[in-house]
Amino acid sequence: MSNSENAMVRRRRLLLLMSVVVILLGILANRLVQLQLVESASYKQLADRNRFEILTRPAPRGKIYDRNGQLLVSNKASYGLYWADLTSDENVEKRIANQLAPVLQMTPDAILQKMNDASLGPIWRPIKLGLTDQQRSYVAEHMGELNGVQVVATPERDYKAGTLACHVIGYLNSIGPEQLDSYLARGYRRDEKVGRQGVELSYEKYLRGTDGAFRFMVNAANQPTAGIEAVSPVPGDDLVLTIDARVQQATQQALADQVQKLRSQGVKNAAAVLLDVNTGQVIAMASYPYYDPNWFVNGISQAHWTQFAPAEMNRAIQDPQVPGSVGKLITAIAALQDGVIVPSWTTYDPGYIRINQWTVRDWAAHGTVNVIDAIRESCDTFFYRVGMMASKWTPGMSFTQLDQWAKGPRTAWMKRFQQYQEQFGLGALTGIDLPNEEKGKLMDDGTLPAVYYSAIGQYEQFTPIELAQYTATIANGGKRMEPHVVDRIVAPDGSIVKRIEPKVLNTVPVSPQVLQVVRQGMYQVCNVPSGTAYGAFIGAPYKAAGKTGTAETGQQGYDNSVFVGYAPYDHPEVAAAVVVPGGGHGADSAAIVRKMFDAYFATKGH
Repeated sequence: MSNSENAMVRRRRLLLLMSVVVILLGILANRLVQLQLVESASYKQLADRNRFEILTRPAPRGKIYDRNGQLLVSNKASYGLYWADLTSDENVEKRIANQLAPVLQMTPDAILQKMNDASLGPIWRPIKLGLTDQQRSYVAEHMGELNGVQVVATPERDYKAGTLACHVIGYLNSIGPEQLDSYLARGYRRDEKVGRQGVELSYEKYLRGTDGAFRFMVNAANQPTAGIEAVSPVPGDDLVLTIDARVQQATQQALADQVQKLRSQGVKNAAAVLLDVNTGQVIAMASYPYYDPNWFVNGISQAHWTQFAPAEMNRAIQDPQVPGSVGKLITAIAALQDGVIVPSWTTYDPGYIRINQWTVRDWAAHGTVNVIDAIRESCDTFFYRVGMMASKWTPGMSFTQLDQWAKGPRTAWMKRFQQYQEQFGLGALTGIDLPNEEKGKLMDDGTLPAVYYSAIGQYEQFTPIELAQYTATIANGGKRMEPHVVDRIVAPDGSIVKRIEPKVLNTVPVSPQVLQVVRQGMYQVCNVPSGTAYGAFIGAPYKAAGKTGTAETGQQGYDNSVFVGYAPYDHPEVAAAVVVPGGGHGADSAAIVRKMFDAYFATKGH
């Protein structure tokens, strides 16, 4: 190869090498631009993460007030001790656990367990909440020896009213394992407490608020050296309830007194509801026995758990009971509306009725009665006959005829009867804004006794809230209002987030004349000497209307005491229902409603 050819080859190789260098320099420059200009923010964030750790600052939950502005639930200053899992040195952990054990009144093992429990948090883990002043002072004085330990202000729920309206308000508790994934997906912390009953649960998303945060600078050994408040927490929204604390207190006291008086007879619980008949607002709701939501604030003790267990259920919305003769009102409404009877129709009651081979006895011999008389005196025989007439039963039917009757007219009537019940809120969810409502039912087993016993309220079970809604619907002229315990939701700045407006669920398919006949019977129950609740309302400064119920439960000597009523008779404002399982005669529950009405009208200046 000539010298000229060698020179050309060298020149080409040099150009190729220079091209490779230029390309590599271009790639490097491009990467530098990417790092400096495009990705600098994200790398700065990563760097910050190497220098800072985040500790959540819990937001105060919204406050809860009664309808008159009385503060029922608030928050108070509390402090929690947290451990930052920033070291793998087990000796350091053991030393700190041993040092804190006598101060926190915990065992070293219990402290270590919390330190190493990743389920409590990825880094910051609560060791003890609700520190005493002495415990806080000790930690502050020994911070130099307690690297990784931090005291954080955590708002603590303060149920100022104690047991008052406890079932309406509810309580807070730790997130259960079966709910954890759901709450974590919504941004909750593992150690967070959430509403578990009452409005604390049903209005959780409004009450919770938005957490703030502390950013902690850490040194090269990953030990916190300083705290910086990055974001302030935003308190949750407040709730203004429809509950009147004064009426609620009178209601709870009346229930407690009655149960205590009858405790030797096996009576253990009771429930009551007072509704505004025109809006559905719940003015009082009580379920005895009561509990104090403060028991759960720093972990419930075994002694309090023993008290809480029988009190947890809100019997006003979760415990359907046999209503007895208060069910006669819906029988009268259905029979009058369908033309089975007219207001002037009468029957003679000798104190019993013969149905095939059975003699079914009344509680008394009422003589000749019409529908108003039968409501006033609670005549069983009248309503037995109405039920048999409505189902087109006739005495002396053969087995074949009975079979045809059971499949035809009987089934048609019982279905129709249940529809009437549901239209008035019996055996149907009322729609109340509280969790875990249960609905009652008509217990139709297809038998002949089911026909006549259901006509007097002995083959069904309803909750007190259903009975109160039923009574309010009769009182207000046929509009079934949705009950609610929250009037409005208020933001921390005082603006209205949401107001709960009255809602008509349905208007019953019953004429005003039929409802008026039934209301006349209810008026006589409370205002005529032969009325079954006359004694309870003597001297009342208002005119009440109602119906007693003494419901057999199948247990000898253990009848449910039930009363439903409304007042004033001429311009209804409120309707009530009281159920005392095993409480005896319905007139005893009428006396409880008298106290509820008295308390309500005292606040109104009647």
